[in-house]
Amino acid sequence: MFARSLVPSQDIEQRPEDEGLRALTSSDDAEQIPKKSRRHWYMIGAVAVGVGAAAALVRSAHVTPKKDTMGNAEMVTTLAEAACSGVGANCASTKCCKAGGANGFQCYAKNEFWAECKETCEPGVHPGEKEGTYDAGGKFTPAKWSCDELGIRGPPDPCSAPGEDCRQKKCCSAAAGGSGMTCFEKNENWASCAASCEEGDWSCKALGNRTPYAAGCGWAGKSCADTRLCCNVGFSCVVKDASWTACTQTKKKSTWASVNIPIPAGWDGTIVGGGRNEYQIQPAAEGAKVIGTSLYCFMAFLPDSYEVGLNDVAKQNKASIYACDSYDVFHSWKSAKAGWDTGEATLSNTDVFINVWDNMLNSGKFLTADWTVKVDADAVLLPDRLKSHIAGLRPPAGMPIYLKNNAMDPGLGNNGFLGAIEVFSKQAVEIYRDNKEGCHVSLGINAGEDGYFKGCMDALGVGFMVDAQLFNPDRSPGACNLGQRAGFHPLKTVNNWKCCLDITKGIKHNVVYGECQM
Repeated sequence: MFARSLVPSQDIEQRPEDEGLRALTSSDDAEQIPKKSRRHWYMIGAVAVGVGAAAALVRSAHVTPKKDTMGNAEMVTTLAEAACSGVGANCASTKCCKAGGANGFQCYAKNEFWAECKETCEPGVHPGEKEGTYDAGGKFTPAKWSCDELGIRGPPDPCSAPGEDCRQKKCCSAAAGGSGMTCFEKNENWASCAASCEEGDWSCKALGNRTPYAAGCGWAGKSCADTRLCCNVGFSCVVKDASWTACTQTKKKSTWASVNIPIPAGWDGTIVGGGRNEYQIQPAAEGAKVIGTSLYCFMAFLPDSYEVGLNDVAKQNKASIYACDSYDVFHSWKSAKAGWDTGEATLSNTDVFINVWDNMLNSGKFLTADWTVKVDADAVLLPDRLKSHIAGLRPPAGMPIYLKNNAMDPGLGNNGFLGAIEVFSKQAVEIYRDNKEGCHVSLGINAGEDGYFKGCMDALGVGFMVDAQLFNPDRSPGACNLGQRAGFHPLKTVNNWKCCLDITKGIKHNVVYGECQM
């Protein structure tokens, strides 16, 4: 069953919680809802499609029209989708289900407005039902499902679930938790889906292609008819007409302000879903599995610049990225961009680092570690301390996570995520790899590197954990005596960089006005 709550249609944002999803309605926005969206009430549904222990995030919406605006049949037509519906989506109009399940899914009706794709359905009240009515005495009566079959049963999942023999199908089912997995052969009698394979008892021959992670949402200006969720912050999934339901901007947000944007003229205007936003992941419970602490680190430095010397001193001392479990070094170049985003101390070098990330992904080393850490040349990273920080956070196994890395004012610290030391779980990087083009096209390159990658991770449903003491910007190497921090930045001369590293090792130096006397 999928938990639903009856809420007024408004400019909402949606995010996953610890073990599921819900619609998040902000009371701060209540007085700024576009008038047309206030006229409709709808049901917000949520379902997490398994991705290992994590979830590809999918939302759905149940729309109940106001009687004086349009009739029941007209509303069903208005919400018609071009393709068959996925699990959790309203299939009342499509009357067909996408391939899935061992025996295929059937579209079962709850009432004339709502139906879902399920393998089976029992008429009556379903466990956990939240929709219903209250009588005069305040007693709640949950709604019943008719379980009438709409259309014909869809085909079974063409791919195998983890744990099944995938020799015949040669692919892994995203719907069954196989995202990021490949069908690997053990021998002529067995093959199974896994994220990686170690040779030994297994031949590890790949049968078919790896199953990518889906974004699970619609990008700005694109269809959201199936997911009922928009990737971009400030966007809503809105009905235009009988043939088009898409993501359109309803709120413009910046560091300093939030402004409502009206739904385009001529659109039906029914909001059937919100947009993603950042969300915090809670620590794993005691005894639950957590993500390990192995680190793959990478750095890009600009040839013929002061960064060459910083890379050299790090390499000579086997420090910073060179002390990680594995590492890569790349060359960067001067960005054509030279603007600064208001409220952020970050040069707009996004185009450079998109290319650096492409090179990092192509190296494939990130797949060998639990975490990927991007480090600036003028940052001193202490990998052992970072590992201790990560262990203390107890990040839940299988979750896509990035770390907020500072405790600065949100406007100055990019809402907790500055680019000098960026930390991502392996699954977060895999999700980015599979959906990076959507981020590039939809988000553009004007927000600065850290703004871009934070925005992309938020759009792809990657959650965050907070390590407020990872680092705080301080140009003086004297700050490097703070033992609670795992990194220091910016140290832009070889002298100050080496001085900082020495201080972290207990070697005393005299620092005067931010300069180390060595």
